[in-house]
Amino acid sequence: MSIKTTPPNCYICGKKTEVDKLHYCICDIAVCEKCLNPLKKNEKTWICPNCKAENNIEKSLLFRKT
Repeated sequence: MSIKTTPPNCYICGKKTEVDKLHYCICDIAVCEKCLNPLKKNEKTWICPNCKAENNIEKSLLFRKT
């Protein structure tokens, strides 16, 4: 039996986006790279549009560069 999964939707634009291209917040929303730009506070931080938490851009990726 195979399990089909669909990529999550971006909280802002609603488009299905591959998991490795999304930034996640602790409040369980995901934001795509395109929609992340207006949410950036600076080069390292973005503000969640849902809970207003500050998130590190690199650390909020599900799959991070080592």
